[in-house]
Amino acid sequence: NDSISFVEDYNNELVRTSNSSLQTDDGHPLWKEYTLTSIFVLLTIVTIFGNTLTIISVLTTRRLRTVTNCFVMSLAVADWLVGIFVMPFAVALHITGSWEFGWILCDIWISLDVCLCTASILSLCAISIDRYLAVTQPLTYSRKTRSKKLALYMILCVWLLALVITCPPILGWYDKDRHRDKKCGYNQNRGYVVFSGMGSFFIPLLVVLYVYAKISCVIARRHNNLEALNQQHNLGRHEMIKHTCSHHHHHHHQHKPNHDESDKSEKGSSESEENLKA
Repeated sequence: NDSISFVEDYNNELVRTSNSSLQTDDGHPLWKEYTLTSIFVLLTIVTIFGNTLTIISVLTTRRLRTVTNCFVMSLAVADWLVGIFVMPFAVALHITGSWEFGWILCDIWISLDVCLCTASILSLCAISIDRYLAVTQPLTYSRKTRSKKLALYMILCVWLLALVITCPPILGWYDKDRHRDKKCGYNQNRGYVVFSGMGSFFIPLLVVLYVYAKISCVIARRHNNLEALNQQHNLGRHEMIKHTCSHHHHHHHQHKPNHDESDKSEKGSSESEENLKA
């Protein structure tokens, strides 16, 4: 009996050990954790590499230094900084399950995350406004010096707004339990969550949707006007061709010789010739 119970205990221990080797401390399967970690690392590499290429391309190619690409540069810089300073720490936090870098670095990391993601979203918003101005005011907005100046002002506003949305927690607008042991999370203060959510996401989203809807309306209206002009042009051309053809036909009938009169004249001339001969 003792030997049987020993074998059962040993088997149970083996099963428990094998299960624990296939699971994390939280009870999640290891393969899932490895997959998620690999995806996070790959996204980080792609974010850094892709935005580095974009920044280098715009800086080194004169043809790409357009007004719109000023906003693209702002977007690329924000995303590149996210890839450098935010995503690696997020991967480390996911792997270890705890924050090992101290609460000061935690506050800096969270602030950078909020600031850079907000700047990225607001840059997309600025790109939509730039496209709207280019479509609705093509003559005034096409002046390079004026439009580039406006683009730089808009980019400055984007980053200042991102800082304004990021700063309140640093100045004291935060939840009191934010610094728990080896935990680093976003500010859960309800007022700040609403404020940052509206400024970082919902208002820019509404602006982008509204602006692109207006752009679609302008393009549709111009297309309809162009179609109407083409129809008028085709109709006028058809009328002109019709008028030209009828005028030519009338002119042809007017100058057509009368066969009877020509026969008579020929007959008269032949008779006169015979009389002369006689």
